[in-house]
Amino acid sequence: MNRKGIALVLALATVLVVSGIGTLLFVRTLGEIRHSGQDQAIVQTLMLARGGANAGGALLSTRVRQDLEALLQTTASITDCWAYGGNVNCVAPLPDPNLVALALSNLASLLQLRVDLRFCNQTFNPSLAGAEVRVRVHFTPIACGQGLPPETRLPPGRFVEGIARTGLGTASSQTYALPFVMVAEARLGPHRRNVVLQGEYRFTVGRSSFARYALFTNVHTLPNGTDVWFTDRTLFDGPVHTNSHFRFYRRPWFGGEVTSAGCTNPGDQSCRGQTNPGAYFYGVGFVTAGATRPSPSAPSYTNQFGTHAPEFTAGVDWNAGFIPLPPNAQDQRQAAQNAGLYFSRDITSLKLYRKCVSVVNGVEVACSEPLPLGVVKYQYIEVTYCTNANCNQTRTEVYRYGEDRLLQRQSGNTFVVVQRNGSPVVFNGVIYTDGQVRSFSGPARSRSNDPSTAGPALAEFAQITVAAQGTIRITGDLKYEKPPCTGVPVRNPNGTVTPATCDNLSARNVLGVYSQGGDVLISTTLRDLNLHATLMSSSGVVGVENYNTIPESGQVYLIGGIIEKYYGAFGTFNASTGQNSTGYGRAFTYDRRFLQGLAPPFFPTTGQDRIQSVSLFSYGQREQVY
Repeated sequence: MNRKGIALVLALATVLVVSGIGTLLFVRTLGEIRHSGQDQAIVQTLMLARGGANAGGALLSTRVRQDLEALLQTTASITDCWAYGGNVNCVAPLPDPNLVALALSNLASLLQLRVDLRFCNQTFNPSLAGAEVRVRVHFTPIACGQGLPPETRLPPGRFVEGIARTGLGTASSQTYALPFVMVAEARLGPHRRNVVLQGEYRFTVGRSSFARYALFTNVHTLPNGTDVWFTDRTLFDGPVHTNSHFRFYRRPWFGGEVTSAGCTNPGDQSCRGQTNPGAYFYGVGFVTAGATRPSPSAPSYTNQFGTHAPEFTAGVDWNAGFIPLPPNAQDQRQAAQNAGLYFSRDITSLKLYRKCVSVVNGVEVACSEPLPLGVVKYQYIEVTYCTNANCNQTRTEVYRYGEDRLLQRQSGNTFVVVQRNGSPVVFNGVIYTDGQVRSFSGPARSRSNDPSTAGPALAEFAQITVAAQGTIRITGDLKYEKPPCTGVPVRNPNGTVTPATCDNLSARNVLGVYSQGGDVLISTTLRDLNLHATLMSSSGVVGVENYNTIPESGQVYLIGGIIEKYYGAFGTFNASTGQNSTGYGRAFTYDRRFLQGLAPPFFPTTGQDRIQSVSLFSYGQREQVY
C-alpha cells in the first residue's frame, strides 16, 4: 500500500509539473503571438506609409506637373535671359542665386496652394481593413495646415543648369529645383508609422517650339470656311491644338494631348471674339465643355449617324490658352544673314542631298557604314535663285558642310570655306528667302512610282530650316538618312490603335519648313510621297496644290507635324468606299523627338515656356513609430 501511495503521489506531482510547464508554455506562446501580431502590424504600417510616399511621388510627376505647367505661364519671365533669376547678366554662366531664390519662393507659395488641394483632404487608403494613409507635401513650411516635422528644414530654390537666352532661335533650356519635404502617415489600428522624405523637385524650362505639335490650327476650317471634321480615319499620335473649336465624327483617335482655346473669332495674335470652351459633335451641334456628357474628358453622343466619341488617350483641355502665330520671320531672316544662307529674291529651285566623298581625289563614293578611312560625309545644298526683279536671270550655287558645320561653296571643281567678316562660317542651319521657294525637293527617284528609290535629303547630322516670306512648294521626297520612326498609326479590326514605332529617338537629322506670308504646298503628283519634316504656315495652309483636280496619288507619308493658320486639304475621298478620289491621303507619324525638346534650328517658338521634363531627387528619408 505504501508503495502504491507513493506512486500515486509521484503521478500527481508529475501531472502538476507537466500542467505547470504546459501553462507556462501556453502563456509564453500567447505572448509571442501577441508580440508577433504587433510586429506584423508595425511592418504593415511601415509598408503603408512607404506606399503613400510612392503614391505622392506619382502625383508629383503627373498632376502636380500640370499645376506647375499652369503656374509657369504667369511666374516665369518670357523676355529675361533667365526664366527665374531676372535679366541681370545674360553673359554670365549662372543667374544671381538670390534672385533665383526669391522668384522660386513665390512659385513655391503658389504651387503649395494647388498641392494642398491634391493631397490634404485625400486618403490614400488601401484595401486593408482599418488602414488609413495620408500624405502631405511641403514646398513651404506649412502644408495642409501643419508645420514641418521636427529637425527638418526647406532650403531655398536654386538654379541647377542651363544657359541664358540669347533672344535668337530656340530658347535654351534651364533647369531649376524646388526643395520639398513629403510626409506620409499610415495608421493600422493603434499603430502609426511616419515616413519623412526630403528631396528636390527638378523641372526643366524651355521655350516651346511650334515643332512640338503634330497638328496646330489657328482656325479649324478650310480657308473658305468649310468645316473640318475629325473622323474614324483620324489618327494623330502627338499633341493637337486649335485656337478655335474641333469637330468630331465617330471615333477619331488621339495619342497625344488635345487642347482647344475655344475662341469664336481667332486673330493672328489674339482672340478677337469670345471664348466658349467646347466642341462640335456630328448631328448634335456645339456642346460646351461643362455640358459635355458623360464627362468632358470622355464625351460620347449616339444618334442616327453613329456614336461620336473621340478617344483622348493622353487627355483633353477645353480651356487651353490662345497661342498666337508668329507676326514675322525676323529671327529666321537674321539667322540666315548671320551664319546661314540668305537670298533677297525668289529661290526657283532648292535641292538637299547627302554625299560621301573621298578626301584623296574628291570623287563621290558609296555611303557605307562605317565610313571607310579617307571618306567624308557631306550635306549638300544646291540653290538656284533670281538675280533680278523679274527673274529672267538666275544663278546656281552649291554649298556643303560636314560634321564640323564649316560651310563650303563650290568654286570650279573644288570647294572653298565661306568667309564672313574675316571668319569661317559655322553653318547654323537656316536657309531663308524674302521671296518664295518655287521648287523644293531631295534627290530624284530612280523609279518614279517607288519612293524607296529616292536617296536621303538630309545627312544623319544635318539640321536645317528652310524659311521664306512667301509660299514654299515641295516638289519631291524629303527623307532623313536616319528616320526616328517607321510605319504609321494603324487602327486594328477590334477598334484599338497601334502607334507607329519610334525607336530611334537619338537620331539627329531634322528639317523644318516655314512660310511666314504664304502657304506650304505639295506641288507634285509623285505617288506615295515621303516627307520627313515639320511644316508650318503662319498665314495660310499646309496642303496639296490643286488637291481636288489632280489624280489620286496615294498617300503623303509624313514624319513630323503640321502647323497652319487654316486647315489645309490634301485630297478628296469617296464617302461610300472611303477611298481617295483626288490628291493624297494622309499617313502621318508624329516625330516624338519634338516632345523631348528637339526642334529645327531657329524654328518659330510659341512665346510660351513649357516644362520639358520633371524629375524627383531624394536625398534623405527617416521613419518614426508612434
